Amino acid sequence: MMDNMRWILLLVGAVIVLGIYVAGRLQEWRKSRPAAPRAERRVAPRTRELEPGLEQIDDIGSDDNVDAELERLGQLLAEDATPVREPEVVEVRAAKPEPVPCDKVFSLFVLAPARVPFRGPMLLGALQAAGLEYGDMQIFHRTEMIDGQEKHLFSVANIREPGTIDPAVMDNFTTEGVALFLQVPGEVDAVRAFDAMLESARILADKLDGTVCDATRSVMTNQTTGHLREEVISCQLQQRVANTAS
Repeated sequence: MMDNMRWILLLVGAVIVLGIYVAGRLQEWRKSRPAAPRAERRVAPRTRELEPGLEQIDDIGSDDNVDAELERLGQLLAEDATPVREPEVVEVRAAKPEPVPCDKVFSLFVLAPARVPFRGPMLLGALQAAGLEYGDMQIFHRTEMIDGQEKHLFSVANIREPGTIDPAVMDNFTTEGVALFLQVPGEVDAVRAFDAMLESARILADKLDGTVCDATRSVMTNQTTGHLREEVISCQLQQRVANTAS
């Protein structure tokens, strides 16, 4: 038993010694082996085309060279820069409409009662009482002396064709009514002429037992009278604006 143990220990010791010897030899062999040369990594030189004036930019070294190159680059950029122009603002104004003159005829009617026409002698007396005079176009007119000149305010005509009222034939004359009318612009102030025409129409209606009517032959009321007068004022103002512009 003791002999067997002795042989085992000798065998183990021999294996250990052999392992140490082999390890030492391997280490010596690695140290004596020449090192493999490292592969050199070559970098291909950069090739690029530089813009004119920038050929030496890669050779900049010192701070002074950097400042000089930056200044030179700034000059080159300033030479190539195109100035930006502000867009031109064009103001467009709408053309003002030309003033339109007012050229209008305003009229009133004095109508006889139904089936009772005005007779010549009575009509002539009423026309004269209203301050009307026979004149041009064989009709009656209301005139006034202004600055030494006779001016027409308005006129009165027969509603029957051809519209004449001839005093020479009044004995056999009859009519269903007369028309009073004024032209704007006229020879005198339009509002003054309208007020005079309205006054004469009321006188005729009172003398002849007739009725004052508007242009549509509807009975005149205070409302229609005021409305018609406003139209005359507006027309006169429009005419004055047109005269000033021309």
